[in-house]
Amino acid sequence: MTNILVLYLEILLVLLALSMPTLGVFLSIDCGSSDSFTDANNITWVGDDLYIKSGKSETVTSVNNSSIIARPYTTRRVFPTTKKNCYSIGVGRGEHVLLRAHFYYVTNKDEKLSAPVFDLQFDGNPWAIVENISADPFYKEVIYLTKFDAISVCVARNQDYPDDVPFISAIEVRSLDLGLYAGVDPNYPLLGIRRINYGGNESVRFPDDKYDRIWQELPSSKDFITVKNDTRIVVADLPDKPPESVLQTALYNQNLSGSLLCIKFPNLTNDKIYTIFYFSELLNLTSSDKRSFSIYVNRKYISHPIIPPYKTALGLNFTTDISAFGDGNYQYCLNRTSDSTLPPIINALEAFQIGIPLTDGTDNRHVKALSTLQKAFVQLQDWSGDPCLPNGSPWDWVECTYTQTPQITALRLSGYELQGSLPDFSALDTLQLIDLSNNSLSGEIPSFLGNFHKLNMLNLANNSFSGLIPSSLTNNSNLTLTVFWLKIVNLVSNLLTRTIVSAFLFYFGFLSQMGCPFKLNGQSVQPRNCNTGKSVEVTVFGGQDQSTTNQELPSVCNC
Repeated sequence: MTNILVLYLEILLVLLALSMPTLGVFLSIDCGSSDSFTDANNITWVGDDLYIKSGKSETVTSVNNSSIIARPYTTRRVFPTTKKNCYSIGVGRGEHVLLRAHFYYVTNKDEKLSAPVFDLQFDGNPWAIVENISADPFYKEVIYLTKFDAISVCVARNQDYPDDVPFISAIEVRSLDLGLYAGVDPNYPLLGIRRINYGGNESVRFPDDKYDRIWQELPSSKDFITVKNDTRIVVADLPDKPPESVLQTALYNQNLSGSLLCIKFPNLTNDKIYTIFYFSELLNLTSSDKRSFSIYVNRKYISHPIIPPYKTALGLNFTTDISAFGDGNYQYCLNRTSDSTLPPIINALEAFQIGIPLTDGTDNRHVKALSTLQKAFVQLQDWSGDPCLPNGSPWDWVECTYTQTPQITALRLSGYELQGSLPDFSALDTLQLIDLSNNSLSGEIPSFLGNFHKLNMLNLANNSFSGLIPSSLTNNSNLTLTVFWLKIVNLVSNLLTRTIVSAFLFYFGFLSQMGCPFKLNGQSVQPRNCNTGKSVEVTVFGGQDQSTTNQELPSVCNC
């Protein structure tokens, strides 16, 4: 008997575990703050110091004459310098997440009156353009399946508004069960349009919604009345698991003979819309009453007749291609059927735009190579997120191919105050340009710099390299370089002569390849295939203390 009871309890525990949501991540970040606190919904917020290194914190000094504003909106992080700035949040790949980014723009004394326009991105994917900012706080939402070990939330300068400074007020990340929103291919993100609690007097979120989805209230509407019922409603069978409370309120037409209930969605940018309707009958109808209706989108019939169930609920999802409508506007209408004695009713709704396919990101070998550079040079650690994506929004110091899997084609690191020796970044095998000038790099020039088969420019000017020029550079006949000037310093005495000679041979090889005549200590040197009269004069200076000789080479002529 005891064994049977133990087995029974174990089965109950397993069933309970299976019925509970997998909330691997439940994170709320107060951007621009270093403090932690718990809000009225029992949600714990943390500062953003652990998730980003760039930007600066600001306190919102004016709150638009409002005495009540949520605490996360009283600070923000702004990004006045770099073009793209990203939060990096460890989540794990294959996690189904809801991601929200919050914004509240109130002008401080030293800011322009008009709100900025900028891009919002996640994991290298375009998310939204933050524009038409109102005086009230607002947020953008996306639901998707992660492809990387960490997710990134990025704000970037918009190409049409390059002087506008991006900012962000708060970020929320919530894990969702994998079975939620299964009506859409998981390779596509769901970009939130709205989530509505019809007939509700206040918004609904955690703890009523265990996934902390925000259901905005719509207590009434013109020509419609609210109906409420505290009777328990069974929602366990609904695949997207809405909270029970949003199904205990509804709106319907106050004119019992009214035939339509319409919902408009203007100014949409994507071709496909994913909408979930939730219906539950809140009135105990008599045998002579019937509520039946169908759903139309822009006058096109898309559903069979719907009869909302009593004390249970019905969830219906639709994917609608609105590209044929042309103007980015569409509306759903609930139209009563001919045998219905009551007007249509609606309890709740979720609407999303279906985004473009989720990217696999920049070539992973290149991402790891850039990470090696960032580990070696603290000056580069402000950059995170995808280095190339979305297209047109790379890190400030890289250039990329515009292919399905982008690769790095240029490193523009002139004047970044880099110090020390160069780490091996030879995995960046598509590099065409490397500019490391005007830094404080030291040590020997790495031989791997001569192994980039596509490289056509290498600039090492104004650094403190020492030793021999690698033969991989001097012997690479496929390498055409533009060297502005090269300073050789701190040379060991017994290597000095050979190093200077190597440096000049290296440099003159470039002059010869470019067809430029030059003079060495007054003696003319005429390279082959020279078709111009321009020349460069080079003088080698001698000296007693050659171990500290500095030699600057002149600019390459462009023949």
